[in-house]
Amino acid sequence: MTFRVALVGYGTGGAVFHAPLISSVPGLRLAAVVTRDPGRQQAVRSRYPDTRVLDSTDRLWESTGTYDLVVIATPNRQHVPSPAPR
Repeated sequence: MTFRVALVGYGTGGAVFHAPLISSVPGLRLAAVVTRDPGRQQAVRSRYPDTRVLDSTDRLWESTGTYDLVVIATPNRQHVPSPAPR
């Protein structure tokens, strides 16, 4: 069985750590990368030509049945905020 992985973020964490690891592990396939940056989009297309490049997480969520796992590799400040403590 192969797990289709979507990667959100292609900065240092995504490009240097997550994408190479995902693409090198048997049973995982880097199916999509989400990045808004045109230069990073081109870098993904060059290094991983069979990987879908998306420009927003909205596009990713529209096709959730296409992926088995999502890795979030964006800076913490870009994550969904936690609810305020009670």
